Amino acid sequence: MPDDIDRNQIDSEGRGRSIHKGDVPDPIRRRYYLDEKGGPGLGFYVDARIETPAFRDHGPRLVSGRADPNAIRDMANVAQHRGWTVVVVHGEPDFRREAWLAAMALGIEARGYQPTERDRQELERRVAQAERQTERGTAGVGRQQDAATMKVVEAVVRTRVTDRPTQDRILQAARGRIAAWLERGAQMRPVDFTAASPRRERGQERQRGR
Repeated sequence: MPDDIDRNQIDSEGRGRSIHKGDVPDPIRRRYYLDEKGGPGLGFYVDARIETPAFRDHGPRLVSGRADPNAIRDMANVAQHRGWTVVVVHGEPDFRREAWLAAMALGIEARGYQPTERDRQELERRVAQAERQTERGTAGVGRQQDAATMKVVEAVVRTRVTDRPTQDRILQAARGRIAAWLERGAQMRPVDFTAASPRRERGQERQRGR
């Protein structure tokens, strides 16, 4: 049975950063098995045992035999990775619709499909979902920075202050200040406390006493 995988396509329109076959994001490279057997272009296989690739990479053109949303999203991510700002979609209506949605959600202008009003509403929902995921990721980084900063502060306080109740009061106040800074949008940066370590201060005191 001949392979009709070329019927569904995402084509680069105009110049991008790259049209080189195999230039794909690392997560996509790790997700698939790649080889150039079974037809023209580089095949991307979801399983090492299957014969039909999820899509093929021809460089300036990505092709697929199915309207699989997962494969189409990965094709759109490849287009974004290569810096394609405008693409043209060809093939079955379901493929063109999903390719339009996937590309437009990534900020890539997609031609070759006329969206309906519900398609535009779906695009708005996907963009909003992506923004929420980005915000959650940013919040996670902020929490990690908060925790890392507090560890440094706690280490310094435990070293400098010997009275435990006083240590607790200082750390409680520090946590409140850090939380307030983060709420105002401040970004915590790593602080180098080695210059103010007790050992360094003792050395400076000895030098002043000479």
